[in-house]
Amino acid sequence: MTETTSQARRRELLEAIRAAPGDWTTGQVRKLYEANGWGPNRSVARADLRHLTEDGLLLEIGAENARSYRLNAARDPRLGHGWQTPADALNRAKHRPRRR
Repeated sequence: MTETTSQARRRELLEAIRAAPGDWTTGQVRKLYEANGWGPNRSVARADLRHLTEDGLLLEIGAENARSYRLNAARDPRLGHGWQTPADALNRAKHRPRRR
């Protein structure tokens, strides 16, 4: 199955948000799209953010006219399960709370 343009664009957006965590606005996403040659279309940026939010990967922060988006750490498989460290390195041991 081949990846559509919108799926590729959303995947690149999610990777960019993971690389630079924090609050992302529609304007920042539009600038990212413009830099990658996808065109500076604000409605597409807004739709992609909405799609990732509906999938549970992003959280909406703020009022509708000043909304920003943040990575949902609870749903990101790359961040582990909260109390464990991600197992991305080969020799990294997982941390588990010590029982008393």
